[in-house]
Amino acid sequence: MTKNKPTTSLQSIIIRNFIGFAVVSAVLFSAVNFLIAYTIEDEYFDLHLQAEAEHMSAAEATHGSWPEPRFAYMRFYASSDDLPAEISQVLATEPDRVELQGTGERYFHIHRFNQNQGPFLISEVSDMLMVRSHTRFIVLSLSVIATLVTILAVYFAFKLAKRTARPMTQLADSVALLEPNKLPDDFPSNQAEHEVRQLAEAIKQLINRVTYFVSREQHFTRDVSHELRTPIAVIKSSVELLLQQTKTLDKQQLKTLLQIDFACVQMEQTVVTLLSLAREKTPQHVPAIKLLPVVEKVVLQQSKHIADKAVEVIIDVAADTQLLMHEAELVILLSNLIGNAFQYTHQGTVTIQFKNNVLSVTDTGKGIEDALQPHVKKPLMKGPDSQGFGIGLSLVDRLCEHQNITFEMSTHNKGTTVSLRDLPIK
Repeated sequence: MTKNKPTTSLQSIIIRNFIGFAVVSAVLFSAVNFLIAYTIEDEYFDLHLQAEAEHMSAAEATHGSWPEPRFAYMRFYASSDDLPAEISQVLATEPDRVELQGTGERYFHIHRFNQNQGPFLISEVSDMLMVRSHTRFIVLSLSVIATLVTILAVYFAFKLAKRTARPMTQLADSVALLEPNKLPDDFPSNQAEHEVRQLAEAIKQLINRVTYFVSREQHFTRDVSHELRTPIAVIKSSVELLLQQTKTLDKQQLKTLLQIDFACVQMEQTVVTLLSLAREKTPQHVPAIKLLPVVEKVVLQQSKHIADKAVEVIIDVAADTQLLMHEAELVILLSNLIGNAFQYTHQGTVTIQFKNNVLSVTDTGKGIEDALQPHVKKPLMKGPDSQGFGIGLSLVDRLCEHQNITFEMSTHNKGTTVSLRDLPIK
C-alpha cells in the first residue's frame, strides 16, 4: 500500500520561504556590516600608521636621525630588542604579525621599516577601538534590527501569501462545487494570472473530456439495457415454453434446456449488476435477504463443476443470517467465488462459512500460482487451467468496492480461501 505524502498549503510554502529568505538576508546583512566595520577600522589604523612611518622616514633621510612620533599613542623602537615583552613574545613565534592583542585590553598595530630587523613603529589603539570595544552593543543592535526585519517579513509574508494564493483558492472552490452529473458546459478560465489561467484551461479541457466520456457511457448503458435485456427475455421465455413440454424431451435435451435457462438467469443478473456498477452510487432502500437460501441456490447452480469429482461441500451458515443486499449482486459474488472453488478443486472439500461478519469460501485445490497472486484481481488475468475469460474476480472486486465490502484472497498449502468482510448485516 502506497502511503499518502503529507500535504501543505501554498500559503504556508510562500510564508516559510519568504520568512526564511528574510531571516537569512538579515543575518547575512548584519554579519557583512559587522565585518565591514571591523575591516575599515583596522584599515584606518594601518593607513594612519603608514602615513606616520613615511613622515618619519623622510625626516630621517633629511636629518640623519629618527624623530619621535607626532602622536602620543605611537612608539618608536630602534630594534627588536627594545620591543615590550608582550609584543616580542608574540613576534618570536609569529614574526610577520602586523596587529596583535597585548595584555589586558591593549591592542597594537606594527609597522616595520626594515623587515623584522627594525626599527619598528607601533601604535597602541585600544583607546580608539570602536568595533572591538563595542562588539556586544553592535551585535545586540544588529540582532534587534534583524528581529524587526523578521517581524516585518512575517507580516508581509502573510499578506503576500494570501494575495498570491487567493486565485488558486478561488479556483479550487470552483472545482469543489462541481458535481459529476452536472458538469458545466463552459468552466470559467478567464483568470488574470497567467499560471492560474493555464491550470483553469487544463481543468476546462478535462471537464469537457469527462463530460464526453460520461455521455458516451450513459448512451452505452442505455443501449446495453435495451439491447441485452430484450434477447435475454426472448431466450428465457422460449426455454420456459420448451420446459413445459418435458414429455417430448429426452434426458440430454432436458439437461441442455436447464443449462440454457440457468445461463439466461445468470446473464440477466449480470446485466443488472453491471448496469448498477456503471451508475453512480446513490443511497437507496435495500431489502434484507436470507443468506443461506442464496448460498444453497448458487451451490446447486454451480454443482455441475463437481458432478464427477470426489468433492464434499460443507455449508456453515446460520439459517437466520440476513444481509442488506440485492439478491442479484449477492448471486454474482457467490457464483464467481463458489464456481471457482468447485472448478479448481478435484478432490477434498469446499467449505462455505459465515462467521463474525465474514463470508469465506475455502477449497482444497492446488491454490493460486505465486506469480499470479499479485495480479489475480485485475481484468483478463487467469491461470493456465482457467476455462473462463479472467473477468470473474475483477468483477467481484469492483462489486465489493461498490458495496464497501472488503475482498481478500489467500493461498495456503491446502488450497485457497476467499473472504468477504464488512458485509451489510441486518
